Amino acid sequence: MNEYVTDEYGVPVLRAPDIEQKAEQVIKHFRPALLESPCHIPLLEFIEELHEKYGVQRSYHLDLGESPKGRKILGRTRLKPLDIAIDQSLKNDPRFPFALAHELGHLVFHRRIDLAKTGYANQEISDTELDMLTGKKILKTPRDWIEWHANYFAAALLMPRATFHEAVASAQHELGITHNVGCILLNNKGYSQVDYIKTNRILQQIYGVNQTNVEYRLSELGILIDHRDEDVSHISELFKTE
Repeated sequence: MNEYVTDEYGVPVLRAPDIEQKAEQVIKHFRPALLESPCHIPLLEFIEELHEKYGVQRSYHLDLGESPKGRKILGRTRLKPLDIAIDQSLKNDPRFPFALAHELGHLVFHRRIDLAKTGYANQEISDTELDMLTGKKILKTPRDWIEWHANYFAAALLMPRATFHEAVASAQHELGITHNVGCILLNNKGYSQVDYIKTNRILQQIYGVNQTNVEYRLSELGILIDHRDEDVSHISELFKTE
């Protein structure tokens, strides 16, 4: 029985807090102490436990081929039987943890869906780089929502909300940043961007993820306030008389 309300396609109707809570539940199931302080999440160990206890198959050494549109498939989740695969091209790639967490998200939220109703074939989800892109998106189709669930879950699992704010403040303290601790106000000024890059790198090292993963998490949690794209050149026009 599905623990969430589903839409007409059988896709769970999830909000960000629902996914945050589920990610924390997964961590507590495996290693509750990981929520006590910022640290790397041993995701491969989680997957091995799922294999040993529940028979979830996993592979990291296959060539998963390409999608019908010719895009490289980076991850795949099969529902019958439960099976996670990450393409061999991601071996030693900083994208590997996020891809693996993304596929685990499909198992957590989507294992009871009839995928034939949502645009997938053969009861399996094949993910290209486009499916794992994070950031602001317009979510329209069942597949859009399914991939957003998996992306948000991956970020919440690898960079838990319970420790992430502490990690940001700790990184800022290490760098000698004393203003707006716990928040990152990013603008086009050089010092602002340098501080952000350094903070991001420290967070990458703590959680074992890449720069894009960190930026996505900072934005989703409202920690990063990014003004880099704002064009303020027109402001001076307001003060001209003629």
